[in-house]
Amino acid sequence: MKLAVKQYLLILITLIMPLAASSQQKAELLIKAEESLLKGDTIMAAERFREILVVYPQSFTAAMRLAEIYEQRKDYHTAIQFANVALDINDNYQVQAQEKIQSKQLTQKELAEEQNRLNKYKSDQADIHHLKGVIRSRQLRRHDAIEEFRKALELKVSSQTLTDLALTYLEIGLLHDALKLLHQARNLDPASYKPYFNLANVHYKVQNIDSALYYYQIAQEKDSDLKWPYLYSGLIYTQKENYPEAINQYNGYIALDSTNEEIFFRRAVLYSELRQWPEALADWRKVLELNPENAEAWRNKGLSHFQAAQYDSAIAAFDEALKILPEESYTYINRGYSHYLSNNPEQALKDLNKGLEGLPKYYLGYYFRALVYLQTNKKQKACDDTRKAVELGMKQSEMDEKLIKKCF
Repeated sequence: MKLAVKQYLLILITLIMPLAASSQQKAELLIKAEESLLKGDTIMAAERFREILVVYPQSFTAAMRLAEIYEQRKDYHTAIQFANVALDINDNYQVQAQEKIQSKQLTQKELAEEQNRLNKYKSDQADIHHLKGVIRSRQLRRHDAIEEFRKALELKVSSQTLTDLALTYLEIGLLHDALKLLHQARNLDPASYKPYFNLANVHYKVQNIDSALYYYQIAQEKDSDLKWPYLYSGLIYTQKENYPEAINQYNGYIALDSTNEEIFFRRAVLYSELRQWPEALADWRKVLELNPENAEAWRNKGLSHFQAAQYDSAIAAFDEALKILPEESYTYINRGYSHYLSNNPEQALKDLNKGLEGLPKYYLGYYFRALVYLQTNKKQKACDDTRKAVELGMKQSEMDEKLIKKCF
């Protein structure tokens, strides 16, 4: 049966560039293109694979690589075009193989070889549909993605395709179907961390946190260089208020990647909860080393210095925070109280007034200002602010006894 001319040739017309006939073999051209790809030069690689398609329009490898390159470059429309070209080429190869098999002119050895080729073509076809599913998922065309993943699975069952289909089901709310597929992927590829990690993510998303921890632990055991299970396990242990174990999980992440600002921030918060101020300060310094413009880290660093009775250092950190966020009322109140404890009532009063302008219902601000008024012998103003703090919800048991005796 004579092969029909496929529509993919219409697409290739737009790709034709001036290109002298080359004596290089197809394999040599492919090797050069692959070398460009290995170097990370996707522009040169794409150019070379396009040239190969012009000279060798039946090059499945070139079409497939172009689809992969454009998917990576987020040019999804072009990626789909080349994936369809690859499908057409693959169809032609399958027709040729089937014609030979059906011709009954092959020896047993030749028949077995041709059948192996046909099986390889079907495997390649599954890979194309899987790639198209990934592209459609990136385009948020989830039902189209599901269709492509299912086509891939009809041809070849793989752990990765099961996982990608499961994650797409999850995006449209089919939790039960997603879990079922992930368990199939786990059974198909028990040595891989991916099914366990994705199972953990699904359980975490629906707050089955004990199951999530179980699967994150297995994922860690499967791949000791995988950092993300440490992050999510840390979040779960924080949620469970098991701060030492959460810190241990973050330590595991940092051992693999010490450039993530978020991890140091979260660990600093936990050290603060445990009142381990030197450790908290070390982490706040690391956060600020990674991002000097993090105003919240400067403020928290100030609070840690404050808790360690290092009031001058606290004030300096609050100064930095206010350079970045000059209208942050809580920081003014924090700095004002630090000035009060440093016996600088004038600056304390200035900061507390500024802070209370933005937080008129913050009882601690009134309480701190009452202490400053008491320090400067302004009894009436001290008592007015003390009563205001109580009115807003502060308990007398939390207050300085001197204020209580003078005002109540």
